[in-house]
Amino acid sequence: MNTSLDCTNIVGQACAITFQGNASNNRQQDAFFFIDDYYQERLGVTAVKSISPPFCLAVSDGVASSNYSQHCSKAVVKSIRSLIDRQQPLSAINIHNVISETKHSAKRYGAAATLAMLEVKSEQGGIQGKITHVGDSRVYRLTSGFSQWECLTRDQNLLNDLIDEQIQAEGRQAQMSDYNQAGMAGMLYGITECFSLSTKDGFNAEAPQSEVTTIEINTGDSLVVCTDGIHDLVPSDEWKLIDKHTDLQKWLLALKTQVYQSEGKAYDNGTAIVVRFD
Repeated sequence: MNTSLDCTNIVGQACAITFQGNASNNRQQDAFFFIDDYYQERLGVTAVKSISPPFCLAVSDGVASSNYSQHCSKAVVKSIRSLIDRQQPLSAINIHNVISETKHSAKRYGAAATLAMLEVKSEQGGIQGKITHVGDSRVYRLTSGFSQWECLTRDQNLLNDLIDEQIQAEGRQAQMSDYNQAGMAGMLYGITECFSLSTKDGFNAEAPQSEVTTIEINTGDSLVVCTDGIHDLVPSDEWKLIDKHTDLQKWLLALKTQVYQSEGKAYDNGTAIVVRFD
C-alpha cells in the first residue's frame, strides 16, 4: 500500500545531469531548471540536494531544426525563474508571455524549444505534482514497490496524432501505453507543439498547447524529468530501478553511460533530473 507523504516534514533527494553528447552541430541546446535556478551547461552533474515542497524541476530541449534553438530553451527555463520571482503561476501561457515580453534579436525569431516541468506543492495534507508538458521531453515515475518506470506524458508529435485518429476511429478509450512508441527520432517523431522566440512587436508566435497532469506523490516514489536525448536512446525499460539506498548521482552517471553506449551513441544532447521522495 502506498503511504501518503506528510507535507510538514517530507524531504526529497534530487540530482540533475546534462551533457552535450555527440551532437553534430556542436551545440548544447538543452537547458534545465533545478529547484531554484536555471542552467545551460555542456557537461555537469549536480550534487544530490535535499528538498522540500514547494519546488520546481524542468527541462527544455531546443528544436534542432530551428536556428538558435539553444537561446529558446534557455529563455524557457529563465522564464520559470521570472515567474517564481513575480509569484505568478507556472503555466505554459505565462512562460510564453514572459518570452514574448523579452527583447530578442530578430535573427533568433522562430527558434523553438520543448518543456517538461514538474511543480511539487503541499496540498491538503499531502504532496501533489503538477506536470506541464510541451513537445517531446518527458516525465517518468517509478512507484514504490513497482518494477517498471511509467511514462506520464504523451509526446506531442505526428505519430501520436495519427494514433489518436486511429483510436477515435476504433471508438475506444486511449491508454498511455498506446503512445510514445520506442525508437529514435524520424519524420513521424516531428513535434507539433513548442515554444518559439517572439516579441509582441515582431515575429508573433502563438502560445503552444500544453498538456497538464496532476499526480499524487507517495513515500518511496521517484520521478525523472528528461529530454529526448535520454529517452530516445535508452528506453525506460532499460533504466535501473531506484530504492531508498540508491545513490542518485551514480544512477544518473550510469544512465549517461548507457546513452553513450546505445545504438545512437549519444547523437543528441541529454539532460535528466531525478527526484526521490523518502
